Amino acid sequence: MKVTEEKVYIILLNHKGWKDSIECLESVLKLKYHNFQVIVVDNSPTSESVSSIKSWATNLDFIKIPTAFPEIVYPLLPKPLDYRIISESESKNKFYEEPLLIIKAEKNRGFSAGNNIAIDYALRREDFDYCWLLNNDTVVEKDSLRNQIKHIKGNNSSKTGILGSKLIYYNQPEKIQAIGGAFNSTLYVSKHIGEGAYVNSKKEEFGNIDYIVGASMFVTINFLKDVGSLCEDYFLYYEELDWAYRGKLKGWKIDWCENSIVYHKEGASIGSSSNPKERTYFSEINIFKSRKIFFKKFKKVSFMFWVSSILIILNRVRRFQFKLAYEFLKISIN
Repeated sequence: MKVTEEKVYIILLNHKGWKDSIECLESVLKLKYHNFQVIVVDNSPTSESVSSIKSWATNLDFIKIPTAFPEIVYPLLPKPLDYRIISESESKNKFYEEPLLIIKAEKNRGFSAGNNIAIDYALRREDFDYCWLLNNDTVVEKDSLRNQIKHIKGNNSSKTGILGSKLIYYNQPEKIQAIGGAFNSTLYVSKHIGEGAYVNSKKEEFGNIDYIVGASMFVTINFLKDVGSLCEDYFLYYEELDWAYRGKLKGWKIDWCENSIVYHKEGASIGSSSNPKERTYFSEINIFKSRKIFFKKFKKVSFMFWVSSILIILNRVRRFQFKLAYEFLKISIN
């Protein structure tokens, strides 16, 4: 008897990063799994990304894709692909069957809001079992999706709502970037677990995780119906911690699959600037903002919260990052 595969929506958010998105799509569309629909949400300020992805989807010779993983990305998929481009408003009124659906967002409202356009589309259709949120600056191993489904259906995982992958540094494939995140409720900071460990490290070598890193989040339909989609209070960062926290309050568990391998470039997906210093500044501002939003929402903003905030500011002063320290102070006061 033929076993029917559960349907998965694979969601990529593109912000001025169409070259990364195309590399990612070439790997995603070669997955050893068949019942999925890819939704790319583009919240870039111009139509360049949508036009470029369209050109790639229709023309095999459009671009030679530079990649550190030619064994995954190549040979390139036969073109043209079966795709459709729609507006955000169109995604709210009708359903589409093309394997690749590209939704042009009305504006950039941040990571959560962008992904929610696709999540809300999936929930309205209600024809799936899982959603896989992937950063567009990733490349995935061919069995990464199948292994996540196998994991979540086994191991007494009926209450596992969010599942993470083993994230590997794209430019250092011998090293782990993260298997999840840990949250320090004393100092009010979070950090990646597994960062820098060798790629062949076993799952039992790591401790428990408090949240799934946003580069790869595999969620069940039951979790989405019970807990809801990503919180749009955050423009960038802390949304995955918020999701995990809301899930735990309702009895859901989080876990990660060591056989789901995702190579991540780290930082490219935010698309804020081609200048690394400007990207770092943009990231740090949003981390500090989102940190405060999270604690106003879930935690009592205690004496230790303010102490840790002051220490973060003083550390920026110590590094002569006066502009950043001043912005952190303004965020704290406001």
